[in-house]
Amino acid sequence: MTSPPPTTPTPYPPPEIWRQIFRFATRSETSYDVDYLPFQPIQELLETSASHEQECLRLETCLSLMLVSQHFRAVAVEFMYEDVRIFDARGLESLMAGLYRSAKEDGANGYGSYVRRLELPRRRTKFQPDTHNLPFPTHPIPCDPDAPRLDDILWLCPRLEILIRPCLRLDAENITFWSTLVGTPVVGCLSRLMRLEWHESELDSRFYGTNNAHRLREIVSQAPNLRYLFLSSDRQNSLADLSLPPSLRTIRINRSHFQSSSPKRFMVKSRHALYVPNFRNLVLHTTLPSALLDFVATTGHQLRVLELAFAPQMTFSSNQMQRLLSRCPLLEELAYYIGAPEISPLVEFQSPSVKRVRLKINPDEWNPCKPVLRGQMEVLEGPSFPKLEEIILHDPTRWFMRRDLGKDLLRRMLRRGCTVRYEDGSEPPIALST
Repeated sequence: MTSPPPTTPTPYPPPEIWRQIFRFATRSETSYDVDYLPFQPIQELLETSASHEQECLRLETCLSLMLVSQHFRAVAVEFMYEDVRIFDARGLESLMAGLYRSAKEDGANGYGSYVRRLELPRRRTKFQPDTHNLPFPTHPIPCDPDAPRLDDILWLCPRLEILIRPCLRLDAENITFWSTLVGTPVVGCLSRLMRLEWHESELDSRFYGTNNAHRLREIVSQAPNLRYLFLSSDRQNSLADLSLPPSLRTIRINRSHFQSSSPKRFMVKSRHALYVPNFRNLVLHTTLPSALLDFVATTGHQLRVLELAFAPQMTFSSNQMQRLLSRCPLLEELAYYIGAPEISPLVEFQSPSVKRVRLKINPDEWNPCKPVLRGQMEVLEGPSFPKLEEIILHDPTRWFMRRDLGKDLLRRMLRRGCTVRYEDGSEPPIALST
């Protein structure tokens, strides 16, 4: 009787396999997209108490994996640091201590080299009862000279791709925290930064003087590969003040709840500020003031995609649409939520370059009444877009097709020669004979 062959130990799975397992175990709902995608929701709509709990669970999972062994730690640390969100000064001090320690022990930039997305400060999803709301500090705000600055953080994160500065909470703790961060200039090349989301209001100038605007200009001017700029600002010249890099492809514009009534006009400071040869996509959350219409008049010939972002209770009048579309002679695609904003039919104006319209329908966010729906039908059926070739429905619940108004519109558009399909490529079942 022969003895069984000796068993050989199972080889340890390679790091690539563990990376896939850890990626699944620590998956996040956070988007790392740096380019334009139709109908991307703003971060405020995605962040809830449930999403915060999910993020905490993700971090706990990463910490647990890192404590198993040195091998696991080397793999899991990447997922721990790729998305960093700082709430307050204490969290920032903890982060900076870890980044400095790892840089000293491991060489190069340590854990900071894993940071791809940075949110400073992170929005809170629920009220903090221990927050000091009054009195509000005013400029200049006393700052700790030894506290970390924004420049220090960016220097430790050389591979940062996405930087987000949310709208600040109106409490003394948060305002003082940001004042310390923007107290000194940002120096150095942000060669990997591709997406910047910057939210501010006219209150920022009261708290920080010109520091906030200076930091924004410095970041944009030192990001030669920036592709996506989301700017929410009340300053009329907020966009004109920036030296936009040639790499920029998408500009997203919003105005905060504290809208300024200043009548300042858009002033072109230099030709370099408007040299954006790759600019193709414009996303609007609001109607454009005259200052930004001047910008579109200068760069609109490059525009190919115009999206009117989700904005309930807002109306783009015929005159506003005409002023906007007339500045975009080569526009190919128009995207908007049906009825949010509400678009008035164009009067005696045509945009013959538009060949594709994307319609977003989500009844959980907005359920337009029949009169509004009928008005939106007139926008597509009228003479405004004589060369329209395609309608793409972003309607995961198929809500539009369950409405007689929706089916009738699509049937008429098909007879006109347009193709109709869902975003996944499938075609809605429409019978032309009825």
